[in-house]
Amino acid sequence: MLGQIELKGWQCIAELVDNSIDAMLKSSLIDKENEINIDIPSRSELSRNTPLTITDNGIGMTAEELESCLKAGYTSKSSDNLGLFGMGFNIATARLGDVVEVWTSTKDMNHDIGVRIDLIEMQRTKSFVRELLKRSKTFKVSGTSIEISKFHPRAEKLLNRQHIQKELNRIYSKRLLDDYKISIKTNGIALKPFEFCVWSEERSVEYEGEKIYAIQKFEHEYDDRYYCSRCFIWIDEYETELTTASVCPNCNQADSIQTRKIAIRGWVGIQRYNDLEHFGINIIRNGRIIKKLDKSLFTWQDRDNRNNGDPIKDYPIDTTAQGGRIVGEIIADFITPTYTKDSFEETDKHWLNSIEIVRGAGPMQPKIAEKLNFPKNRSPLAKLFYGYRKSHPPGLRNLIPGTKTGQGLYTEAKRWADLFYAGDPEYQTDEKWYQAVLDAEFPEDDSSTDPTDLNSSEPTSINNSTGGFTPAPTLSDDGIGEYIESFPGRKKLIMDHEYDLRPLLNEMPYNISIYNYWPSSELKSPIIFEAKKASKFNVYVNNNHPLFKDFADGWDDLILMEISTRYYEKINNLDIWPVSRIYYELKRKYAGERMLNVQALVAEAKALVTDLQNFLVNESSERQLSEPAGLDNEQLKTLKQNYLQVEMKGLINTESLTKSTEYLRYMDFAYIIDFAKCHPELIYDEKYFALPYSSLDEDDIKSRQLEQYNGYFNDIKWFIYDLANYTEVLVKQQKNLIIRNRFSLEFLNGKTV
Repeated sequence: MLGQIELKGWQCIAELVDNSIDAMLKSSLIDKENEINIDIPSRSELSRNTPLTITDNGIGMTAEELESCLKAGYTSKSSDNLGLFGMGFNIATARLGDVVEVWTSTKDMNHDIGVRIDLIEMQRTKSFVRELLKRSKTFKVSGTSIEISKFHPRAEKLLNRQHIQKELNRIYSKRLLDDYKISIKTNGIALKPFEFCVWSEERSVEYEGEKIYAIQKFEHEYDDRYYCSRCFIWIDEYETELTTASVCPNCNQADSIQTRKIAIRGWVGIQRYNDLEHFGINIIRNGRIIKKLDKSLFTWQDRDNRNNGDPIKDYPIDTTAQGGRIVGEIIADFITPTYTKDSFEETDKHWLNSIEIVRGAGPMQPKIAEKLNFPKNRSPLAKLFYGYRKSHPPGLRNLIPGTKTGQGLYTEAKRWADLFYAGDPEYQTDEKWYQAVLDAEFPEDDSSTDPTDLNSSEPTSINNSTGGFTPAPTLSDDGIGEYIESFPGRKKLIMDHEYDLRPLLNEMPYNISIYNYWPSSELKSPIIFEAKKASKFNVYVNNNHPLFKDFADGWDDLILMEISTRYYEKINNLDIWPVSRIYYELKRKYAGERMLNVQALVAEAKALVTDLQNFLVNESSERQLSEPAGLDNEQLKTLKQNYLQVEMKGLINTESLTKSTEYLRYMDFAYIIDFAKCHPELIYDEKYFALPYSSLDEDDIKSRQLEQYNGYFNDIKWFIYDLANYTEVLVKQQKNLIIRNRFSLEFLNGKTV
């Protein structure tokens, strides 16, 4: 049965390697070169039953220790290392083959001792007694080897050398293995454990007069706690006097209580680049990365119910376009992982207490922390948050690489990181990145001239109050000053507007004054940009142009196109910043409400229904319904399930609850929408929507209005239950329908009281 548990090939190998690492970490021989050698047989060797071996040069085991392993199922009474013959070991070996031999020797032995476990033979004889074997010493000084043979057919697929090497590189901490001088080789090829591309420890930024270094280390030990090695639970949860001789109150066993050290150490630091996905903290147990790039510490959890139990996201909140750059490693050997070693119990109180050493007890955002009566967070993670939360402007202030013109090198910094991970020697230190930081610190100011102002003429001034021109002086041929109006006609100011793509583009923003314009002579352009000074324009919307009569296009899109072109001419980088990309970024920022962002539209629809639900529950709960809600079987099931989840108890009296709108608290979106359609008297006439209903005295008018309102609600339901499941192909095909239904969402949102 153990062999049927779905461990992958690399997980089987890693489980056996973990045993060696466990012993090395606990031996405290940090001056010794610790070696682990993995020999995976090739396909032809598998057919010849050449064994798979994992050999280390650790301290080895005596005969008594090896016997204890067989009896107890662990390398020691401590479950810290789930060692030899534990569950993980048994699953891993049984997954690959039917025979496993364990050989070991200490430095004081002149021979090796071992044991052979044949699963088929043990099943046949119904005996778990194994003979202690001896052979001539094969270890130079000491060590342990595990040999697996008599392979299952699936072993050929599981033992893919290249894939195993890749995965082992991913799951072990380079810093920890370096600290303990542990080298791991697979068929003679050394492992290259993952290493973060971070700034060196001497790099820093200034925040409120304090120097905040790019690497923050931490280490903290708590008093030992009592733990049941059989139940895998902390016994200090129970209020009783405990010793290692105590009986576990859960399993009632007297030999399973042990003291266990609660300690946490590691570092958090700043990556040399921002990324939308590649940031976070690796959580490590005995050298093994249990969770990779974990981002849970970036969200504050309300353990004391100061914020109604609601969590608060702290990071990243300022750099959503670039992503995050805080990374790190937390070494917590006390956590108990699952048998697959890819997760653990994150609600364990000792874990939650320990990570407060890393991120603090309160939110990292100062104003929110103050509002919730927390002192200023001085944890290592909070310090990095204060100093490095922003990615603009580039330079020493935020430790962000940039160009000599002051433009951020966000994409280039990531490309350099790829070379770091590939092992390029030129990119191993942070010098390349730091030089770019210095380049950006004193940018060359090219904002005094505007390359789009080809005429370089003196600016004209406009009287905004009257819409007329005050002509600009020019010189005629005879040298006498006169006023010439560049674009004669009637003008009326619409608005002043700024278009700014910083920090995405490190260019000066464009400030424009937009005018409705009726030219006194025929002009071919639908809009006219008149340069006033660097990056400042008057924009005239030519109302006489046929474009505005023949097409639905508005002047706002035309302005975005023109500004995109001007940005492009400044940047002059077609490969990275074509006009179309600049136009998209401008439109996303300044016309975001018109974007067909499926997730945003669905979220907006859900938010509207949720708000309506809260109104019906909180504002109308005292109003008794004319009759209890008639729920069908599915609706009744939804009510009971949600009631149980929210109230943590079963619903006994359904009829009593459904006499008022109180029960709506536990219903789904579809039901809330249907309820609103059936009870217009509760939501219209300035109650929730500023829309008339009861005041309409003609029944047919009231009926038509209600039909129209219900149509809007049907569109809202479509967003939540249909659009939410659309593929990209369907979104493109149904673009017109999305646009039409979006008007319903905008209309209802605009009519809320």
